[in-house]
Amino acid sequence: MKNNLSIAFLLSFFLFLNFPSYSFGQQDCESRLVDLVKKEYSSSPAEGAKYVDIGDCKYIIGVGISASPSKNVTILNRVASVKARRAVVLLLGNPKVTTETFISTEQIVSNDSFRLVEKFLDEIKEEASSFVQGMRTLTSFYSNDNKTYVYVLFRER
Repeated sequence: MKNNLSIAFLLSFFLFLNFPSYSFGQQDCESRLVDLVKKEYSSSPAEGAKYVDIGDCKYIIGVGISASPSKNVTILNRVASVKARRAVVLLLGNPKVTTETFISTEQIVSNDSFRLVEKFLDEIKEEASSFVQGMRTLTSFYSNDNKTYVYVLFRER
């Protein structure tokens, strides 16, 4: 009985000593991820999602942007968050894309003259389904020119 208690104590002590280093390691990876994202998207923000590896830490990030003239951060967060989640769904969900092009031609006659007018309409549809669960906000910031709001979601993979 005493032997089992000492083994349990040693195991608990070992886990206690290693847990803080694991959590600090994760915090270090996350702060490096924030630095990487800001460096990449501050000067030329773009929407999308991708896989990022930083040492032993592996992440999926989703980036959404909003160029709204609104200065209300709640609205900017909402719009950019939805766009970031959509980007992750498209990355994970194997999207089906269909496209159609419509061309119409009109002849306009007036005072013994006529002209032709052509109109083009491209319709693109995407269908994707995926489950975006556990995505947390990594960071949000304005681009270098202060015109675009960038919102970044992430999760470990």
